[in-house]
Amino acid sequence: MVKRGGSGTRATEAYEQIRQDIFTGRLAPGQRLKFPALCAQYETSPGVLREAFTKLVGERLVALQPHQGYAVASLSADELADVTAARVELEALAFRLSMATGDGQWEAEVVAAHHVLGLREREASDGPRGDEWYLAHEAFHAALVSGCGNRRLIAMARELRAETELYRRWAAPLIAEHDRDPAAEHRALADAALARDLDRGATLLRDHIAFTTRMLLTRLGDGAVTAGDSPGFSAGVTGQA
Repeated sequence: MVKRGGSGTRATEAYEQIRQDIFTGRLAPGQRLKFPALCAQYETSPGVLREAFTKLVGERLVALQPHQGYAVASLSADELADVTAARVELEALAFRLSMATGDGQWEAEVVAAHHVLGLREREASDGPRGDEWYLAHEAFHAALVSGCGNRRLIAMARELRAETELYRRWAAPLIAEHDRDPAAEHRALADAALARDLDRGATLLRDHIAFTTRMLLTRLGDGAVTAGDSPGFSAGVTGQA
């Protein structure tokens, strides 16, 4: 339900709710977004939804299909490989700039975000990751690049993370992470940030992002996942991280 308020406020609230529903799978990859049903579901108007969709199209979480309207973005191994290649370069650059120029407030934000993520990781150690883990994970990665001093870089990094997060959330139940220690990876990133170790920090972040994508691509390409598992998955497509 979208709360009452100005049109800008309502559109922002609708955007946040729909974005969350996409990430949690309530709106599935490839699903058509039909105005009558969604207006009833979110108790809002077509105009407000259209504003929210426009912003989600910009993040590539929603697609505008000719003569068909809006739909949740589909999943493709090739697309994931392309997004990751761009994200690795851009986010590593933003992180390097943050380590070089970030002030004490940036350091405090990194420490606080890592502490919260650590709490959520311990909570999820014996079960599936919930929304709180994903929110803490996003906040930690956002904090790492927040000190770079370039708002455009920060916004672009956020958009690329949003695209890869769609794959991570969708595939989370299918992936075993026994070959890695995410908590240790996050701790190493935080330590590198505080030590202002530009080369090590950038390398760690590149490896951290690429590792996740390699697992996802392996799962997408090994035949274990088919189009029946997700209405928006392009079956039979492979890619390289």
